[in-house]
Amino acid sequence: MRSKAKMINYGIVYGLGDYGLADRLNISRGEAREFIDAYLNRFGKIRHFMDQTVEKATDEGFVTTLFGRRRNIPELRSTNGQTRAMGERLALNTIVQGTAADVMTLAMIEVAGALAATDLKTEMILTIHDELLFEGPKSEQNELSELVERGMIAPWRERQPPLAVDIGMGRTWLEAK
Repeated sequence: MRSKAKMINYGIVYGLGDYGLADRLNISRGEAREFIDAYLNRFGKIRHFMDQTVEKATDEGFVTTLFGRRRNIPELRSTNGQTRAMGERLALNTIVQGTAADVMTLAMIEVAGALAATDLKTEMILTIHDELLFEGPKSEQNELSELVERGMIAPWRERQPPLAVDIGMGRTWLEAK
């Protein structure tokens, strides 16, 4: 049930239509349409955000992330319905995922700078979606945890809702999860 709810929550905001949702949940397109309609009726502000985003993007020909990064979307002016629908999905997806990418990039810069200003031997070695992976001595875990949490929150500090940071430690990535 949780995975279905997650699919609906993320899928709708990222522009997943009834066909895509039906395919992913192995249900009919009619059922998928009912899920989408019920969701958007229950969370009217999301529908408003989606409608306003598409309308503004169509008028301007682009969208910007919450940090001001711009993406042109010429597909929104296409006479082909499928191409235009793809442009609408791109507009919504760009704002949501683009803003998340901006936060992650700024957090990495913040953490890298803070890490360089210490004597810690720990190194940032990898980013995976919304996670940063570090390698270093166990003795540095506490100091690193505080440094990483501050750095991850920093780009979003003045915004709402507050950003939550989960930190896991372990000898392997699996252990750390």
